[in-house]
Amino acid sequence: MSTVFKVFDVESQSNLDYARSCATMLSTIGQQKPRVQCITNTAAMDFTSDIVLAVGARPSLTMGIDEIREFVASSDALSINIGTLDAARKAAIIPAIETANDYQRPWVLDPVSAHASEKRCEYARELLELKPTVIRGNIAEIKALVGRDTPDAAWILAQETGAVVAQTGEADIITDGTKALMIANGDEMQTRVSAMGCAATAFVATFLAVNRRAFDATVQALLALSVSGEVAAAKSEGPGSLHMHILDTLYSLDKTLLEQRAHLLKCEEVAA
Repeated sequence: MSTVFKVFDVESQSNLDYARSCATMLSTIGQQKPRVQCITNTAAMDFTSDIVLAVGARPSLTMGIDEIREFVASSDALSINIGTLDAARKAAIIPAIETANDYQRPWVLDPVSAHASEKRCEYARELLELKPTVIRGNIAEIKALVGRDTPDAAWILAQETGAVVAQTGEADIITDGTKALMIANGDEMQTRVSAMGCAATAFVATFLAVNRRAFDATVQALLALSVSGEVAAAKSEGPGSLHMHILDTLYSLDKTLLEQRAHLLKCEEVAA
């Protein structure tokens, strides 16, 4: 029996509810100014920092092994990206995660290119044993972690790990293994900007810093980023100006724009 997925429009009230809760969390981030510790790849550091700063949070990007535990202990959430898996980052990642777990801080795993290298995939699977709050990756990375080329890989990974899984791409799917929502916002031009997905991981961590309901926080973060990408693309002549406009849109994103633009779908697995 094969697996097929169907998507359905959510009730208009659900769209409004998520739009409003997203706006509330953006306001809370601006008021509380949470600190998000990010261990990310070299290509993503600037854009990651800019996106977190755009909504009023405080990124830190240290990966020094002699201070990483202190930084994580005083942060509100942790983002782990294995894109540039050099010795310095690898040395800092597990102590950072252990400290986050010790201090009950939420953390997000981005298994960058887990599908490209067996060794990298094995390492990402080791990190899964440390219980990420959220896993965010593209479909190839999610399938690699599951070890199967199956359309329900995100559901399986969520069920196996207990994490919320965000499978991002042409449309973003967020699942906790039982329920799932798809975000039908965003623009193809976002795929032409370096580190968009990597920055999204840190952005999810930013929302987790003020909202410990992991499924809702993940939907809110990716909704904000997708709506901003959609609005920014309409103003942009290409990826260079998109980079600028998406930061500006995030900075001014409000309830009115979210209510106008939010487009969520229910995503359900059916037997075929």
